[in-house]
Amino acid sequence: MLLHRLVKQAEQDPSAKPFHRPLRFDWELRLNPDGTLSGDRLESLVAPDAAGKPRGAEHAVPAVTRTVGVAPNLAADDVQYVLGWDDADSKPARVAQCHAAFIELTQRWADSAEGQEDPVAQALARFYRSGEVARLLREPDATSKQRVLITVGATPAYRSSSVSAFWAAEVTRRKGGGKRGLCLVCGHVGPLLDTLPGKVPARLVPGATNDAALVSVNERVFGYDLTTQLTCSPICIPCGEGVSAGLVRVLDSDNTTSYEGQDSRLAWWVTEPVQRNPMKLILDADPKQIDALISSIHSGTAAVEVDTTKFCALTVGGNVARVMVRDWLEMPLSTVEENVVAWFDDLDMVTLHPDELVRQPLQRLVRVTGRWKRTERRYAFLGVKGSAHPHEAQHDLLNAALRKTSLPPSLLTHLLNRVRTDGRLDTPRAALLRLMLLRSHLTTEKPMPGLDESNTDPAYVAGRVFAALDALQYDAFDGKLNTTYANRYLAGAITNPRAALLAGSKLADAWLRKFRGPRKGTGVNHSRELTALFGLLDAANGIPYRTTPAQQAMFLLGYHHQRAHRFAVLRERAAARATASTPSSTESDQEITA
Repeated sequence: MLLHRLVKQAEQDPSAKPFHRPLRFDWELRLNPDGTLSGDRLESLVAPDAAGKPRGAEHAVPAVTRTVGVAPNLAADDVQYVLGWDDADSKPARVAQCHAAFIELTQRWADSAEGQEDPVAQALARFYRSGEVARLLREPDATSKQRVLITVGATPAYRSSSVSAFWAAEVTRRKGGGKRGLCLVCGHVGPLLDTLPGKVPARLVPGATNDAALVSVNERVFGYDLTTQLTCSPICIPCGEGVSAGLVRVLDSDNTTSYEGQDSRLAWWVTEPVQRNPMKLILDADPKQIDALISSIHSGTAAVEVDTTKFCALTVGGNVARVMVRDWLEMPLSTVEENVVAWFDDLDMVTLHPDELVRQPLQRLVRVTGRWKRTERRYAFLGVKGSAHPHEAQHDLLNAALRKTSLPPSLLTHLLNRVRTDGRLDTPRAALLRLMLLRSHLTTEKPMPGLDESNTDPAYVAGRVFAALDALQYDAFDGKLNTTYANRYLAGAITNPRAALLAGSKLADAWLRKFRGPRKGTGVNHSRELTALFGLLDAANGIPYRTTPAQQAMFLLGYHHQRAHRFAVLRERAAARATASTPSSTESDQEITA
């Protein structure tokens, strides 16, 4: 079904020429219409792009997959093929073979029925027969793998009218192998391919160091039943071209996402035009659009059209010159939207600050799995050295969002280690912890988005006690602290709450004695709160120790919920005092009149 969908994507671009690929060219070889050189040097096509980076000019030229063999493209190719120039990193004998193969292909083009009436094909063949190529001065900066665009007059040679027909026949000769059979994509009998004719540019496939092929079985040991090429995956020539073109089309579209340092790229599309895009919600987490989707799903007013529309998502990664399909999803759009609603419901988390998002966008979730840089007060950028982001975090999170599945336990372990190491637990990290607990088979606990005073889970209550002790110390010293209780004990408390809470209970007596005079009531409130929380721990068989990963996550949720509740109460009190100190409009008018 994946191959079928890719072919359908290719069919949506009727202007695309078969067996053509967009490539960047560094040099231009200019010829006169009679096949002589227009000048004695190559012309550079490299120019700064919008970001100021030098790039060659892009052209969609005849090109097919080639691996280790000598296989020239038509009318435009590498320096070694077009001009026969080698460099320090190339082998002169192989370069000579490449150049000879390009000349031979050009001559066959000129001799073909299509090329005999084509002045461009005749001019190019005359150029090589006459030895004009020897008069060209060699560019010292040109390497054998840089690409050369050939122009005859003012027209690039690949745009000649005879190119498409001759090139299609040439690709069929090279890739077809002379076999006929049933194509697994279209279901029709026709000439079958030995290998797919196109590659995917390396820039579109994370992990690929070269332009990558989707299917390539060069050795028997790699194929099913010790077979090579496409023996076990019969694909006809038109479908093979469609698969390659469709794959490039979807991976190079606007509907893709890939972050630096991650091992995958995801592309998505729908089979019919729709107004709502569930992937945009996952990526951007716009509160108004999320609320609208949740309301429509819960009320049953979602559009009927989504029941017949399919949502497709393809996730790929690369290894040198191979494309690896990491995931393929095709399901009704209505099901995807329900899964997205469940995703945001499970990510719902009370915030520490009023200006924070309640539901987090994907990139924020991926970023908080990395290292927190204390001195810069931010998370390490994705993809930089030492950022400590798991390479598969983006793929795992997207899979969980679209399929409504659990996250791998390794991600929970990694995040817990980062919280311990960084000493940092914020709203996005707390939201991730809740999501993983809700979807984990390791626990039956269903933590709430905010403070749950009815939850007597020992790990959760221990986290609340820890936050209460930290708040007590802060108020006792009016916030004038060099090292807080949390700074000193949080890392150890995550894995062994008992040691940290027992130490905190001893320190609490000294902290409570600092509340004197007008502040005595604050100390009484802290004392009552700690007594009630420690009472919950006693009722739940005491303070936990040697916690499991699930218990560690519950401890951190209790800690976050208690802190968020405290900050919310403080904001409410500050707002109440501000309201009480502001005179009413009537009082203000009276004062002005007086």
